Amino acid sequence: MQSITAQREVDTTAAMEATSEAELRGRISAIRAELGPPLDLLSKIRAAHPAMALAAEFKRASPSKGVIAGGLGAAEQAVRYFGAGASVISTLTEERNFQGTLADLEAVRRATQAAAGGAPRPAVLRKDFITSRFMILEAAAAGADTVLLIVAVTPSDVLKDLIAFSRELGMEPLVEVHADEELPVALEAGARVLGVNNRNLHNFKMDLATTERTAAALTALGVNFDPSDPAATHALCSLSGMSNSEDVARYRACGVAMCLIGESLMRAVDPAAAIRSLRLDPSAAAPSSDSAGGAYTAGLKLVKVCGITRESDALAACRAGASLVGVIFAPNSKRRATRAQAASISKAVRAFGERDGPSAPATPLPPTPSLNQRTLSFLSSCRRPQVVGVFQNQPASEINEAVRECELDFVQLHGDEGMAACADIDVPVIRVVDVAAGDEREADVIGREIVESLTDDPSCILLDTSVRGVGGGAGVTFNWGVAKYLQASGFGVMVAGGLNARNVVDVVGDVVPMGVDVSSGVEAEPGVKDVGEVEDFVRAALLAGIKANEGI
Repeated sequence: MQSITAQREVDTTAAMEATSEAELRGRISAIRAELGPPLDLLSKIRAAHPAMALAAEFKRASPSKGVIAGGLGAAEQAVRYFGAGASVISTLTEERNFQGTLADLEAVRRATQAAAGGAPRPAVLRKDFITSRFMILEAAAAGADTVLLIVAVTPSDVLKDLIAFSRELGMEPLVEVHADEELPVALEAGARVLGVNNRNLHNFKMDLATTERTAAALTALGVNFDPSDPAATHALCSLSGMSNSEDVARYRACGVAMCLIGESLMRAVDPAAAIRSLRLDPSAAAPSSDSAGGAYTAGLKLVKVCGITRESDALAACRAGASLVGVIFAPNSKRRATRAQAASISKAVRAFGERDGPSAPATPLPPTPSLNQRTLSFLSSCRRPQVVGVFQNQPASEINEAVRECELDFVQLHGDEGMAACADIDVPVIRVVDVAAGDEREADVIGREIVESLTDDPSCILLDTSVRGVGGGAGVTFNWGVAKYLQASGFGVMVAGGLNARNVVDVVGDVVPMGVDVSSGVEAEPGVKDVGEVEDFVRAALLAGIKANEGI
């Protein structure tokens, strides 16, 4: 971060030589005469209540993730965000690491204002490493309503000056804090809209509890940031790590008034649907995945790409939007990975997800959990991509050793170990249940047998095709009516067996399973993925899931 800031200062010095302050002030007058004055960020955030305000971010790339969505246009994406309910459009303008420009910022302002017509438009935020008045003038000249000021890169006296200068230009800044000691600095400098970066800017690890700790600290200091109180003097925002409705609900509970979401929206196959799924308005009904009282109706939640042996293929799956990356340890598999390969894959997936260890489930387990409760907890652990080790008829001691050595998040049992074997594994277990290829019995008959065999030991059930003499990866589908029966009986299931980018649309549209799993259907050869096929599969599955969930 410090090196990026230093480079921005060099770039800004060059910009100051090319453009005078007087010229920038002239541009500010011109664009405000044309488009109107800036919006007040604090008022914009408060206006969203009781919904949580959303700052939807346009970000083509980042230092930690590389290119995220290099081909997207800022204006078009911003209009999508605004149409789905974003209150603020955050636009990266740093070019070297984030591939952003001031031209993007102005394009976002003009496009969203045109899209709004006479209705309220979103506020436009310049997100950058701002360390000077000149950069704030640049932002205003491009039509920004507000700017991001980062305590970690700004001396306290400079921060105080930049906050005051922003307000002179009619812009209420968003002031970012991360470490505990930064909060008093921001408050002393006069910050009113406080944003918490949950990402450690030195090692890029994510800790979602950072926002909650900051909320507690503000409360202890007597700062009123209650979004429901018109007399509140401040607003608290969370600026990184959120991706789903559980995260939004978590932060709403501690008084967060706005969340900023970037990467997951940039990667989303349908950004508008992704925003709707956040359920920013607390009154929005959420489909329940707690199926204790009826059929599973929560829709597609997981996409698993299995049989991965290469770090590059694992990262391609993560970038495409896969929830789970499967690494096979079964002795006779053509896709078997070594422990060294598996450890490398786990390290890469965890770095991608900005985490050190397994993701803590948002839904904790009760003392004596049922299968459905275990599945809920399992799902809530999958907010970031997880690594699954696939085993077949191997001793629990060997599996647990591999879990520790390779840092596996979950285990999948794919043999005839039985349900009870799940209890001997140190991490949550996906239990494969085979459905014989060519079984001509009615789906309800097969499904009833499976339901009767289920216990509370696994965390998730995966249905796969059983072919005589082939231990998985046969590339053959089974009767999907069996999956429909299990879900009608209240069990969310994953579906595998013969899936590819062409037929996954059919199974998702017909069954609307909790998850889908692919291996041979996206391969160039056993253990080597065709990246284009992986991307097509994940995209097709997610789009079909969105359509099924929304009844399209």
